[in-house]
Amino acid sequence: MKKIALLLALALTLVLVYCSRSGPSPEPQIAPGKNFNSAFPKPSAGLTVQFTQEKEGYAQADLLKDGKKMAQLSISDTDSNPSAREKFKPGARTIAGHPSATVGSLGTAILVANRYQVQVRSIDPGFTAQEREAWLNQFQLGGLK
Repeated sequence: MKKIALLLALALTLVLVYCSRSGPSPEPQIAPGKNFNSAFPKPSAGLTVQFTQEKEGYAQADLLKDGKKMAQLSISDTDSNPSAREKFKPGARTIAGHPSATVGSLGTAILVANRYQVQVRSIDPGFTAQEREAWLNQFQLGGLK
C-alpha cells in the first residue's frame, strides 16, 4: 500500500511540474496597422496612394488616377487569422521572391515572412493582373519581418 501511495505521489508531482512549465501559450502579438504605412508604394506616373483604413493588424490604401479609384492596396497580419496563409501553397508561383496567390478574380496577394499578406485588388475593370503584380513589386517589403 505504501508503494502505491508513493508511486501516486511521484506521478502527481511529475504532472504538476510538467503543467507548471508548459503553461498557456502566449497570444500572438498582432502588429499595429500604422506599422505598415511605410511599406506601401510611393505615388508614381500620375497615380496617387491614399490611405483609407488603419486598425490593429491591417492597413489599406486606394490607388487613384485622376481621382478615380483604380485598385485597393492592403497589408494584413495573418497572425490574427492564420487560415489566411492556406492559399499560399509551397512551390507555387512567386512575386518579388514571395509566394503568391490569386484572390478571387480581381486580387493578387503575396505572403511575406510567412506572416504578412500584401494584396492588390482591382477596382477599375481595366486594372489588369499584370498591373497588380507590378504594384506588388513596388511595396517596400524589407520592413515586414
